[in-house]
Amino acid sequence: MTDKTTASTEAVAENATLLKILGRLLSALDSSISGKDRSVLVTELSSLNLDGISEAERKLAAELIKRALQSLDH
Repeated sequence: MTDKTTASTEAVAENATLLKILGRLLSALDSSISGKDRSVLVTELSSLNLDGISEAERKLAAELIKRALQSLDH
């Protein structure tokens, strides 16, 4: 397992409820956003800077961003 995969797995295990909520929000967002708005959101999430936050927050934020991008980029 790579460090990135381990960090992702830890984020999932520690924040299962938060990730379930995110999943529901992403489903709603996915059905209501399209075209240019979707592209702008994907671009913004892709370039979000996580510098200056704790390692635990960075792991969680990275997992949330990854899931959001997967949901929006299909």
